[in-house]
Amino acid sequence: MPVNEPLFILMVIFILSVTFLMARGIYRLSYISKAEARRVHSFYSSHSTYYNKLNKKLQQRFVQRAFSLTQNLKIVGRGTRVNHSVKYMVVAALVQVTFGLNSYFLKSFRTIFVYPSSYRHPHTGNMHDGEVHPDGLICLSIPQLVKGFNNPTDVLNLGLHEMAHAFMHSILSKKNSNTLVGALNEVLAISEVEVGKIKEGQPHIFRSYAGESVSEFFAVAIEHFFENPQGLQSSLPLLYTKLTVLLNQDPARNVFYLRKVK
Repeated sequence: MPVNEPLFILMVIFILSVTFLMARGIYRLSYISKAEARRVHSFYSSHSTYYNKLNKKLQQRFVQRAFSLTQNLKIVGRGTRVNHSVKYMVVAALVQVTFGLNSYFLKSFRTIFVYPSSYRHPHTGNMHDGEVHPDGLICLSIPQLVKGFNNPTDVLNLGLHEMAHAFMHSILSKKNSNTLVGALNEVLAISEVEVGKIKEGQPHIFRSYAGESVSEFFAVAIEHFFENPQGLQSSLPLLYTKLTVLLNQDPARNVFYLRKVK
């Protein structure tokens, strides 16, 4: 049966269009104007040590991702006003943690609450600076978030810590097995051993809070990975190597995009 060439071409165009729209839906790319890109660049140049280590091409990647996140996430002020600067500070850690990966949206987490100070948990009555709810909510105290970025070497970064929790949950909650799940499981296997050492009171590069659970250990590990990479690599070389595989970055060598992810 002869092929109807015009119809075939239309079908190809249709399939390509649908594929593109699906890809757009997955990654939620948003158009950013040159003026806005300059503004975002100026903001991160003044507030992010990580950003300033990137070359020009990777800075453009960071800016595009940050802008897309601010356009697609619901960032809600709880007793505080959310302006452009707050939004870009809120998404900075998420861009950083997922920078080496193709997918930088955590599908399970669509809403971020920001507070003007430490806040009281409605159920426990305890004061918090940040937390991650498995039902899709991230909470952050703006002063503590800013403080974490203002001191990029003290390995206390609220944004990185909470986004690490969200990142870990997003990977483990997926029903289908993939390379990220395998890489994370290797990191968590090491984490279990190290948590035991901290609980036993053995000297450790991580603060004692990392011994609370494997989840907290992982979040503290992410803080060290970005803010003390050489120290982490020296003290826990296997953990550091497994994290480079998981995140596709090697900050100890100032390499923030190791290879293309399939």
